Amino acid sequence: MRQTSEELALVKRLVELPYLLGALEVDKHKIYASNFKMKSVYVDYLDGTQKKIALEMYKSKQRLNEQHIKIIDEKRSELSLTVNYSVRGYIHKMTLLWSKVKVDVTLMLTEHMNVDITDMPS
Repeated sequence: MRQTSEELALVKRLVELPYLLGALEVDKHKIYASNFKMKSVYVDYLDGTQKKIALEMYKSKQRLNEQHIKIIDEKRSELSLTVNYSVRGYIHKMTLLWSKVKVDVTLMLTEHMNVDITDMPS
């Protein structure tokens, strides 16, 4: 049975969200180690963003359960992330290059921070 594009997007987003959380955690540590004058403000903002992302992950996992989608496993290689998952009992496989994951994570971050990337300098 074919999966819908919505189901594929849901799995992909749920697989990539932990990498966004990890990137924010790294940034928080860099800010703590910096000599920024108002680092607590930046860290608090990132903490709030992480909480929103964690809530999105929770709701996404609920949607997976409702739609009978299960992530079976994830395998990381030097070049890619491979995810095996089932949709209503049918097994599927998705491979994402790390370069694609990075772009997706950046786009998700701009979405969570309400940043219009079309206004950003190149």
